[in-house]
Amino acid sequence: MKSITQTEYRFLDTVPAVHDFVLTLGSSPAFAMDLEADSLYSYQEKVCLVQISTPSANVILDPLSAREGLQSLGPLLADTRIRKVFHGADYDIRLLKKDYGLKIHNIADTMIAAQLVGRSMVGLAALLSEEFGLELGKGHQKDDWAHRPLDQQQLRYAALDTAYLLELWQRLRTELLQLERLEWAEEEFRLLEDITPTPAREPSWFDVKGARDLLPGQRSILQNLVQVRDQAARTWDRPPFKVLSDQVLLLWAQSPPRRHDEVLRTSAANQGTLRRLAPQVLEAVQRATGTPLPDRPHRNMARFTPFSSEQKERLARLKQLREQVAQRLGLSPGLLVNSETLEKVCHLQPQEAVELLDITLKRWQYQVLGAEFEAILLA
Repeated sequence: MKSITQTEYRFLDTVPAVHDFVLTLGSSPAFAMDLEADSLYSYQEKVCLVQISTPSANVILDPLSAREGLQSLGPLLADTRIRKVFHGADYDIRLLKKDYGLKIHNIADTMIAAQLVGRSMVGLAALLSEEFGLELGKGHQKDDWAHRPLDQQQLRYAALDTAYLLELWQRLRTELLQLERLEWAEEEFRLLEDITPTPAREPSWFDVKGARDLLPGQRSILQNLVQVRDQAARTWDRPPFKVLSDQVLLLWAQSPPRRHDEVLRTSAANQGTLRRLAPQVLEAVQRATGTPLPDRPHRNMARFTPFSSEQKERLARLKQLREQVAQRLGLSPGLLVNSETLEKVCHLQPQEAVELLDITLKRWQYQVLGAEFEAILLA
């Protein structure tokens, strides 16, 4: 295995240096790109590093000290003549759009490409190991990328995320061509251009794992506690889970503390945090307890409709066909069509089901499965 210490890079942390480098990208037909963010350390995650590789350079840009320089990437990212290669582009594109309002065209995603050629392991570490004999260590995955200064080992780790992406894309592209699946990949890549940042919304008890089993009054307490946690996380600039865990909130919802000392005796929580938030926790419990039942928070949940015997048989036939086609193509069945979609269509009348498939499946998925699915649904 090759060591990550062999990866050379340049670290640019001034606006003029970033501007000068960006000017050189305009003559490149393609470049690889990746981001590091601080989602484990801040309330509102942000871009902390931007890694870019061309055939001749590996460069790390520092948006925390050269934000204006990053804005100059906008025209290049929007340029349809330049290919931008990512691995797992969805997250990076959403974050670039949220933080900088950038549009990105002509994308290639090596994770999607690996899935479409039938690779069983599609993570970047696995692909770099398989293709180049590289060992991508995991020691820096949870680093605070907003912390400065970053050491050389961290920067080399970051640089490796893009150093081999262009070559990896060319190898996967060759496989896609051989399998006559490049058109499938290009359709997936075009869809990536249109993804948008997840809209902000108020914290909800419904997002707490295990909350669905609570009684209405307990849900009301949990909702107030979730709001207390969120406000503290926002004020302290921490991820909510680093303020109070879901387990602690569930415990309080089921066994509400009534006194200051009861809050402080809570296990699996930081004592300093408990002391700071005890008054708000007690007030939240009291406020929820006094809330009339009709005003307590709730979430509309889709009512489960049981399948008829005919619908069960149809669903089984669709899944069997999906399995057979997936095996023949060497792909994951869920990549062809997910089970949720199949269950939805089986609840509909045959013609409605066909229409739903027509608007739900991607073009390449419909080419592979559409006609045979229709035959089953209309039989």
